[in-house]
Amino acid sequence: MDQEFLNQVLQQLKNIAEGINNPITAWISLFGVLVALLLGVLGIFQDWIRSLFKKPKLNVSIQLDPPDCHKIAMRNSQTGQFVCDSYYFRFRVENTGNYQMEEVEAMAVELYKRINGQYEKVRSFLPLNLVWAHSLGRQITKPKIQPKLFKYLDFGHIVQTQFANLNIFGLNSTNNIALILDVEVPPNTGSHIVFPGDYKIKIKFAANNFKPVEKIYNLVIPDSWNDDEQQMLNSISIQEI
Repeated sequence: MDQEFLNQVLQQLKNIAEGINNPITAWISLFGVLVALLLGVLGIFQDWIRSLFKKPKLNVSIQLDPPDCHKIAMRNSQTGQFVCDSYYFRFRVENTGNYQMEEVEAMAVELYKRINGQYEKVRSFLPLNLVWAHSLGRQITKPKIQPKLFKYLDFGHIVQTQFANLNIFGLNSTNNIALILDVEVPPNTGSHIVFPGDYKIKIKFAANNFKPVEKIYNLVIPDSWNDDEQQMLNSISIQEI
């Protein structure tokens, strides 16, 4: 409580003492003290009280259609020369609450691959933050998402394996395609490169002003490339479970 507030309370108490022989004056002064105390308490806890009524609410979705997911040409960043086609997949991270989300981020924390009918944890998978789409410098934290608005979060992109630069990570594959997760920093092990198969991936969403939310997605990637955008997107499955 600040000095001005304490001075107001002391003045009201003084008025009560001076007006002790006048019940009306005393009651008015006492009422003033109670009001001052109430306002002081409200001032101290105003942020907490506001948080009871104003809250962000996370909603994450992905539709395997443009603009969430679509075909895009990959080009040399220096010359602009066409390199290859790719298919980009993005989560739509929406704030359906009535207060802004602050410092929002998402991390791919675990990957499981279906082998012989059972999902087994991929031990080599390195947990890393995903990056926000259409941002400079591979942004991993979105400062804010206003109520009733959304931002795109890059999940990954599919390319034909000859354009996946597998040799940089000491990898080789006979598969036709590969999903490259859009993580903060590509690990030297190449664990962010996911080859065709049936997977479960766990992604954790967090922010400064809501508790972390964990979501698990079933990811099915057939080993085939199609230049037709609709047919290619229809062949992929990404579903929350």
